[in-house]
Amino acid sequence: MNKKRIPSLSSNFADLISENAYYVDKTPFIHNLENLNFKYLFFLRPRRFGKYLFLSMLQYYYGIQYKDQFEALFGEYFIGKPENRTKLQNFYQILRFDFSGISTQNSVQIRDSFNLRLNSGFREFYSNYGLLDEKILDNSEINLEPADYFINLISIISSKNSGKKIYLMIDEYDHFTNELFAFDTNHFVDIVSGNGWVRKFYEVIKQFMGSGLIDRFFATGVTPVTLDSMTSGFNVARNISLSEDFNNLAGFTETELRGLITNTLDQNAGFDLEQIILDMRNWYNGSRFSPEGGDKLYNPQMVISFISDFSLKYAYPERMIDINVTSDFKKIANILRGLHKEERDSIIDQVLSNETISEGLTIQYNFEKPFSKTDAVSLLFYNGLLTIVDSFSGLLTYVIPNYVIKQLYWEYFRSLKETEDNFSFDIAEIGFSLKEMSIDGKIQRLVEYSQKVMNSISFRDLQNFNEKHLKMIFMTLLAGNSAYFVSSELETGPGYADIYLKRTKSNPASLIT
Repeated sequence: MNKKRIPSLSSNFADLISENAYYVDKTPFIHNLENLNFKYLFFLRPRRFGKYLFLSMLQYYYGIQYKDQFEALFGEYFIGKPENRTKLQNFYQILRFDFSGISTQNSVQIRDSFNLRLNSGFREFYSNYGLLDEKILDNSEINLEPADYFINLISIISSKNSGKKIYLMIDEYDHFTNELFAFDTNHFVDIVSGNGWVRKFYEVIKQFMGSGLIDRFFATGVTPVTLDSMTSGFNVARNISLSEDFNNLAGFTETELRGLITNTLDQNAGFDLEQIILDMRNWYNGSRFSPEGGDKLYNPQMVISFISDFSLKYAYPERMIDINVTSDFKKIANILRGLHKEERDSIIDQVLSNETISEGLTIQYNFEKPFSKTDAVSLLFYNGLLTIVDSFSGLLTYVIPNYVIKQLYWEYFRSLKETEDNFSFDIAEIGFSLKEMSIDGKIQRLVEYSQKVMNSISFRDLQNFNEKHLKMIFMTLLAGNSAYFVSSELETGPGYADIYLKRTKSNPASLIT
């Protein structure tokens, strides 16, 4: 069997197919979407979880202009089989906007940057469907309110499209508003709620839905915060993000991961497939997005980055975490910033000490009420930093989904200690200590460095210091390395281990026989 290429991190469906790269087939979900009673949908997932690629796949399936390419693009996938195709195949004109990367430095810049994204989407539309017009070729109206700008640009389509219907797709609908929510809540409320321009923009979209010009709508994002704030202005859309039926729409199941590995890597290279799956399960698996159940999912970008590195020499990479993920600990800080210190510390204490937390799930955010602990835990969930393992009568049990995310929490905790408690962590010394422990089995250097850190704590801080705090400081020294899996309160037969270390495949000692 001919092997497929390992997919790149490009999110363009046609490019992936033309490169003979392996595609984890998500086309069966086209039937699921069309069978819903709702034509206007929001789908929320964390960053790097495959939303953009899914949207790109929908674009090529539904776009009129891709009809002649259908066999080449979809022939070997579920939806490409004649008995699986739908009546809406290559039926629509596609209007697509990407709202990621919009600058949030000031209010005018946000609006103008938003309008530029509208302009870019309309330019592509006009080019695809032969509707080029001088109005779209300049930016003379870029300073209009987005709702008015949208009306002006879509009016050209309305007058020239001869009754053809539009499928409107929006990627990262909330990317810029989420940034505002983290740093400037008042401005967020001003532009999204009431008479805000974001709300008015979606109200205009609703009007064109009512007229029949926009027949279908699919938008991706991360959290429901922006959606909740403009609900009454855009109450025609359905959020399918928590449905068990769409739990697997983005992300890889373990079966899909096996397919990716066996269809791209050379089986004659002598690697142990089951061992690789086990290790990847620890590092990258564990996300589940429906309170009703569903498969645990792998983060696609983490998985593809690992497989790409592994395929070079069929050896584990030195770093098991994609460099683009390591800075995500700042998201934790942004989410918890709105809480009182006691509530923030309570969440971190439960998540890091017990590796589980029980809370409700905020379905709709209300800015007339104070930001609550439940709101914060829910945002951690929506951002993929916690995941659901159980639910009962509105009370959900959350855990850290995998070891990569666990390291982000320890990075956040370390940063917190450095900034608020004046702790100083010598990364090089920690690395030398772990290397000595790993290669020579000696822990003295790590113990001595731990004592040095503890001695830096002031007497005032020590007054409320207990064994739990000692363990968390020690865990902070151990976390963030690729040599050991570090667990807290791991069940070990008759009891629980305060701290448990297990060598990873990246541990130098694992190569010593």
